[in-house]
Amino acid sequence: MRGLQRRQREVLVLRYFADMTEVQVAETLGISLGSVKAYGSRGMAALRVAMGATS
Repeated sequence: MRGLQRRQREVLVLRYFADMTEVQVAETLGISLGSVKAYGSRGMAALRVAMGATS
């Protein structure tokens, strides 16, 4: 997770470790729902690449 951008890491930690909804993450970080979705998607993609996942 260290290799991710700060916002990507924040979004993923709040979504999956703190079990927050996307709306809650957006409110907590003061960003739009669209930004939460984008950071989350890009963060997950980067983790897949880093872990060598093929799908």
